[in-house]
Amino acid sequence: MYPTVENLDLVLIEATPEQARITNRNSYIEWGYPQFTIDQYLKREFSLSNNVLNSENFKIWILVSTKDAEHPSKINESAILTACETIKHKALIKLSSGQVQETISYSIASVFTPPQYRHKGYASTMMKLLSDKLRFDFKATFSFLYSDIGTEFYGRFGWKAYPLKEVRIKVDENFTTLSENSEMVVAIDQSNLENVIQQDCEIIKKEFSKLNKKSLVVLPINPTYNWFFERSKYLSKLNEYSNILGVKVLKGQDIGGFVIWYHDFQYNKLEFLRFRSDSPQTTQLLIQKAKQEASKFKFKQVTLWNPDLRLFDLLKVEVEVVEMTTKLPSLAWYIDDDDDVDWLLNEKYCWC
Repeated sequence: MYPTVENLDLVLIEATPEQARITNRNSYIEWGYPQFTIDQYLKREFSLSNNVLNSENFKIWILVSTKDAEHPSKINESAILTACETIKHKALIKLSSGQVQETISYSIASVFTPPQYRHKGYASTMMKLLSDKLRFDFKATFSFLYSDIGTEFYGRFGWKAYPLKEVRIKVDENFTTLSENSEMVVAIDQSNLENVIQQDCEIIKKEFSKLNKKSLVVLPINPTYNWFFERSKYLSKLNEYSNILGVKVLKGQDIGGFVIWYHDFQYNKLEFLRFRSDSPQTTQLLIQKAKQEASKFKFKQVTLWNPDLRLFDLLKVEVEVVEMTTKLPSLAWYIDDDDDVDWLLNEKYCWC
C-alpha cells in the first residue's frame, strides 16, 4: 500500500548518488529520449551535477515514506515517490528600505513523478516541503522555477508567475552579411569569458543600486554558463561543437555590448543566455554575428528572452515577439509577505 498524504508520513530527503541515478533513469523517457541512449543520458546528468556543478550547489531531492527514510541505504526505485533538483545561485536583492544585499537563491528543476505515483498528491507534498526547507533551513531569500504546466499548480505553493517574451529572429542559409564596423566585434571563448562575466556583474551591481523599487537579480556567473555549454556538447557531434561562446562589441577600452550564447542542437537554434547592448547600432552588430554563427550549423533561428525591444529598431529583418506559455518563470519570495518584487534580467541563463 502506498503511503498517503493524509497520513502525513512522508518526508523529503537528499538523494544518495545511487538514488540520484534512479531518478535520472525514471526521467529518461521524459527528457532524454530519443536524443540519447539511456547510458548517454545518465552520463550527461552525472557530468552536469558532479563536474560542472558540485554537491554544495546541486542537490537531488526525493519524497519517501518516513519508514523508508529510517533506512536510507535501502531506498530503492519503488520507494521514490517523486523527485526534483535544486541549484544554488548568488543573487542581489533590493528591499523596500533601499538596502541592497548579496544573497543566496535556489532554482528548482526536473520535478518528476513516476507515472504509477501520479495524482496522489505526492508532488504537491514535495513542493510544500521543499519551499519550507529552502526558506527556513537553507535561509534562501527567494527560489524560482520555469513551469511547463501553467501557473496554477506551482502558484498554490507560493511560486508567482512572471511574463516571458521570447524574441525570434530567422536565419537565412549561409548568412555572411556583416556591417562595416564588424572589426569592433571580438569573439568570446573560455580564454576571456571570465573577464566578460566580471565586467557584466560590476555593471549590474551599479545599475541595481540605483533602483527605487523592491527588486532582485540572479547574478550571471559561472558555473551557470558552463552548465549550458556542457549540455550543448552532449547534443552536438564531435566535429560540430563550437568553441565560440559569444561575441562582444568594443568601444575603446569598454564593452558596448555582448552576447553569451548557447548552441541548441536539439531544436536547431542559437539561444542568447545573456544579452547586453548600449544602443540599436550595437544590437545590430551582435545580431549579425549571431546569425553568422547560427548559419555555420544550419540553425534556423536566433532567440533571446525579455530584451528591451527598443534596441532592435535598426534591424532590417523581421523580429517575432512571442508571449510564452511554457517555461513560465515563477518565483517564491521569502523575505516578507509582499511578493510585489521586480525580477530583473530574467534571461535564458536563469533557466534550468
